[in-house]
Amino acid sequence: MISEKVQRIGASPTLKISAKAKAMKAEGIDVIDLSVGEPDFPTPENIKEAGIKAIRDNFTKYTDSDGILPLRKAIAKRLKEDFGLEYNPKQIIVSAGAKSSLFHLVQALVDEGEEVIIPAPYWVTYPECVALAKGKSVIVPTREEDGFLLTPEALKAAISPATKAIILNNPSNPTGGAYTKDQLQALAEVVRTEDVYVIADEIYASLVYDNFKFTSFAALGEDIKKKTIIVNGVSKSYSMTGWRIGFAAGPAEVIDGMSKIQSHTTSNACSIAQKAGLEAYDGPQYDVQKMVAEFQRRRNYCLMRLATVQGLSCFKPQGAFYLFPNVKSFYDKEANGAKIRNSYGLAYYLLKEARVAIVPGDAFGADEYIRLSYATSMGNLEKSMDRIVEALGKLKTAKKISRVALSNAVTRVIKSVPVETGIDIRMRDALAAEMEGHLGYEGRYEWNASINGAVIQLRTNVAHLNDFWVENFAPAPAEADFKPHGAIYAVDGIAGREPRGFYHAETQTGILVNTDNYGSLRSLAIGMAMDIAARTAGAGAAGAVRGMSADIDGNGLVLVGPPGTKKTELFFELLADPRFKLQANDVVFVRLAGGRAVADCVERKLYLPTTAVELDRRLAPLFDRSKCENVVIHKDDCSDMDCQRTDDCRLDKGSPYCYKAAKEAHALLDPNWLGGPAAAVKRTNLKWLILLRNDATSPAVVELTRDEALRTVEAGEAAGAKKALTGSKAQPYYNPHLLGAGPEKLEAERAFFSRLLDSVKCVLFNSGVAGADKLKEIVSSGR
Repeated sequence: MISEKVQRIGASPTLKISAKAKAMKAEGIDVIDLSVGEPDFPTPENIKEAGIKAIRDNFTKYTDSDGILPLRKAIAKRLKEDFGLEYNPKQIIVSAGAKSSLFHLVQALVDEGEEVIIPAPYWVTYPECVALAKGKSVIVPTREEDGFLLTPEALKAAISPATKAIILNNPSNPTGGAYTKDQLQALAEVVRTEDVYVIADEIYASLVYDNFKFTSFAALGEDIKKKTIIVNGVSKSYSMTGWRIGFAAGPAEVIDGMSKIQSHTTSNACSIAQKAGLEAYDGPQYDVQKMVAEFQRRRNYCLMRLATVQGLSCFKPQGAFYLFPNVKSFYDKEANGAKIRNSYGLAYYLLKEARVAIVPGDAFGADEYIRLSYATSMGNLEKSMDRIVEALGKLKTAKKISRVALSNAVTRVIKSVPVETGIDIRMRDALAAEMEGHLGYEGRYEWNASINGAVIQLRTNVAHLNDFWVENFAPAPAEADFKPHGAIYAVDGIAGREPRGFYHAETQTGILVNTDNYGSLRSLAIGMAMDIAARTAGAGAAGAVRGMSADIDGNGLVLVGPPGTKKTELFFELLADPRFKLQANDVVFVRLAGGRAVADCVERKLYLPTTAVELDRRLAPLFDRSKCENVVIHKDDCSDMDCQRTDDCRLDKGSPYCYKAAKEAHALLDPNWLGGPAAAVKRTNLKWLILLRNDATSPAVVELTRDEALRTVEAGEAAGAKKALTGSKAQPYYNPHLLGAGPEKLEAERAFFSRLLDSVKCVLFNSGVAGADKLKEIVSSGR
């Protein structure tokens, strides 16, 4: 499995859209690409010749990690001549592109949990940089009427004790907005009073129009310069995107930190490209001015064409080479069956209908807009404007368009956290005291739930966890003198702590630190209820079976198996038969008495992976009305590789969410919604234990003796079964909710299953060669 930090980020939307446009062109489709921020001009001849000369001179070896000294001196000279800034070479580092400089800078500055303020709309990479550093992006919206510029008031309101830096992109990608000197001075007044850095991304500094005077943030005073790190490069101003030369200039200690990181990543920027960059900064600058004049001409033409489109408005940018038109008026319209709900939907429509690739504004944190790049030929711009104007003209108000306000919580932690069960009473008391101290009173939630007769109290500061808890478990007494059997602290926002779980069995105390994922809380609660049941019922008299259970004529069956055994598919195929009633989709609690095994569902709702949406046509509209967790709302977060390979993505078409796009998305679904109360049961007499495996060679059904079945459930896998591709360890008793796997715990489980297998029939079922019809045969023959 890939790391959690990589799962937090998505691929660059602009590069993905550009790749799609190139693929369509390769198929012979006439697509005009306005998505990528890349000047269409060739790299100036003198710069290309410098690169060629470097090759001929065999300048092809490692260089200093910070970059060759002549290049750093040339950068210092350019900063002095253009912006009046004094830097010595030790305050400058050359990297493999400005993006590389930015990543190294954020890694050097930001510690886990520290905040970075990012005005929106923002370049798509900024939040991803912060996420990889385990920092927190604080997104501050800006307004079109303010030129998409950060105001001093908004900046001051966003700064907290955790703020480490502010990213200021000037001129801006995607809006083209630029700050005057007075506007920057107003921001500088706020920065002067705070202990924060300013990351000044000035990659478009040379591309400004209408005699706009660019001012570098570092030029606002020596005190501001000490807090500012400039990021710039040759890509945009010299049309050198593929050469990959960028730089950062700032305080020596920050640059030294970046240097340490860079020495372990790229080592140095390309030696040949550094020689070309030296010529770019040290050579004649007239090619830059020629590009600026042409970009201004293209900008003016596109603005003129877009001004003719009724319902569309477009801010006039002072810099960069993007337009950021407001297209909200086209939402809830349709043409040729395509309904536009958001910027992704409009981007998909323009790609298919107009054959023009643009970037949805939602990728930049502004869904009411789209981004167009005019860094292409005037011929392409004329054709693309014709096509866009025509395609937008076809959109008419839809007769009916469904908008669902999905109750979806996107959590910071998306998977269950590990739970340490060996803590002693001193550690338990220390952790509980720490949690109580962090909870305080304001924003605290407490709720008693009854889980299989055990009363467990939740104490949390996460509203999302409290909502799911209250909805999923039956309420229990909450009188002042009532003492619950156990308690769970679920406390988020503790600085410097990794997401972890702890359990102290003697006091029945569970502790979850820095996780907002309900799956972790639910699993810990079920594990505690199992532990309490085993302690109170006596050896082997009660326990839980982790599996999917259904009832037929008062008799129950439970499907048990590891991932990859088609358990969910088989379960929903059984439920399609009206004879079968739903009981539980994950775990049942079982009491053994008088030779009977009575199975109870202790949850009021199904905590169901939303990837099951295609297994039953009823699920999607029911999920729409359920509380959900981590449903994907952005294409970049989609983990369904098969879907991404097709041309039929719901998110591409503008759907506001997709249930099958994330493996860790869940819905809290009321089982009664799947056919009414008569189609579900809470209790059944368990009669069949179906252990699943999936391979191509084993028999479809093998009846197991009691001892064979016990060995299989103890191992958590069938003998000879195909190993999972993920390489995950087998789970004893197929049960990840077990709190600990020590000898005492496993002996208790063994005692329970030993008695259970005296009361039920057990078969080993191969889902690789047989399906639900075979399961029905087993059940029917045994009734």
